[in-house]
Parts: sequence; structure tokens; C-alpha cells
Amino acid sequence: MILTEKQKRRLNKINLKGKGGKDSLLAFAMYHNRKSARFFDAICKDGEKFEYKKQESSQFLDPYKFSQMTAKDKKIKIIFFMHKDGVVEEVYLTTYKTLIETMGYTDNDLKAIARLYKRDCFKNRPNTQIKAELKYEEIKTFQKIYWQNFKTCYIKFTFKTTEDIWMT
Repeated sequence: MILTEKQKRRLNKINLKGKGGKDSLLAFAMYHNRKSARFFDAICKDGEKFEYKKQESSQFLDPYKFSQMTAKDKKIKIIFFMHKDGVVEEVYLTTYKTLIETMGYTDNDLKAIARLYKRDCFKNRPNTQIKAELKYEEIKTFQKIYWQNFKTCYIKFTFKTTEDIWMT
């Protein structure tokens, strides 16, 4: 995956700082259609699915979610939008399959996690989650598809809605 210049310009105009609500802006910038689903956030015109992760450094993920995935689900691509104070500085691409391997989970580990969630203490508290850290150093092992060139001087505008970006 190679980002177009227009995608890069649109990404540069998004402020990722703060909580939630950025997936629609990212989908618009990436020319994807926003779709909220269990394992992905957007879909492109050819049907390819993408999960978005927005973070300044480490990312905390739910391994139980991985244990519920089919082989087809594990082919879904994940895009990590790494930002500093809301400004996208780097973008990395991987799949769930590679992510799961990078985090060191085997099929047996995922089966054990799925069994754990069948215990009464988890069933009686359905919102219980286990979170596992994916370190920035691990994210950097994925395919880098964009990075800011700070040798170039540009004016930074912050847009909060797709309508604000539309004119670019």
C-alpha cells in the first residue's frame, strides 16, 4: 500500500489528539468508507477491510478479540496512525495475523484465552477485558507507509470534520 499525495495532505490536516471520533476523518482521508464492525473500522471500494489504530506510542489490545477471529478475519489489514500531539508523524501497515505473531500469541494461547472467557467469573461480567501492550518498538517492525519529512516547512491547519477537509 502506497499513500497518495492527496491522502498524505488530508492526513496532515487531521488532529488525532483527544478521545475517539476520529475514524470517520481517517476514513475520509484514506478514501475508505467508514464502517463500524467488530474487527474493522473501514472498507475500501474493492472490499478490502481496514482496522485503524491511533496512538502516540504503545497500543493496548484485547487478545480475547484475537481468539475470536477466523483465518479470514486475520487477513484484515491494520493501519497504525502514530501521532505526536495529534499530528500524524508515521503510518504503519500490517495484518491481524502478523500482529498476533508479533505479540507472541500462538494458536494454543488464543484457545486458552477463549477458554478463560468461558469461566463463570468472566461470563458474569461480560465487559471484562484483558489488555496486552504492543510496544512502539514492535509497531515499528511493521511496513512503514508514511512518515513526516520535517525538513519540509508547511502550514498546519486542524480540521475536525470531513466537511472541513473537503476543500483540499
